Amino acid sequence: MKDINWVELVIGGTIGFLIALLTSAIYEWVRKPNLIFKIDENPNEGQRRIKNLDYKWKFLNIIVENKVRPWWQSWILGNVPAENARAWISFHDYDSNAEVQKVSARWASTEQPINGFGSPDWSSILVTSRESIPVGESASLAVSIKTENTNKSDENIYAFNNESYMFYPEYKSPYDTLWSNPDFLVGDDKKYKVCIKVLSQGHEYKEEFILSNPTKSYKTIKLLKVKESSC
Repeated sequence: MKDINWVELVIGGTIGFLIALLTSAIYEWVRKPNLIFKIDENPNEGQRRIKNLDYKWKFLNIIVENKVRPWWQSWILGNVPAENARAWISFHDYDSNAEVQKVSARWASTEQPINGFGSPDWSSILVTSRESIPVGESASLAVSIKTENTNKSDENIYAFNNESYMFYPEYKSPYDTLWSNPDFLVGDDKKYKVCIKVLSQGHEYKEEFILSNPTKSYKTIKLLKVKESSC
């Protein structure tokens, strides 16, 4: 016991502990979900008669996939589920890139915030939308909506999330634009840049798309890929 150098022992033990801690932190950081973004090629279009008006709509969504890595990557990076992922969507002027709208996004793959009576469920609307995506599976992220009804064709595009469910003609009379929150107005320009940001387990993922709005018709809106993201 007399030959033990306690100073060296303490220093060595501390260094070893810190190295082990750092190695573990780096390993956990490297092991992250492999999220990729794709355009939903089957947009939700529909129509409904409400209070003697015929409403028509089109939703645009993005598919977020937790893609399985090749074996030579998974050996180091692993395949990890994306837990409690949260998302934001921002809309930007196509020419100036100035932000015109930003919302906390709704995972369209989660349950709609509607109660058993068919009315908006405030307890669900006010909760931040989150989703978990197992390895090899995907989830849908709502981006925007454009509508028209018997009385008018709204040329504007609106961002869409859980709060949009409050704007339904039966609950927001005399408001007559379906699921279109005026606070989420994007505009009626021909093109916008759309930046999708997803945060999961401390890792941030971003992707950019083009939102095309070529005519007054709700049917013509669509998302387009970009060659290089500027998000």
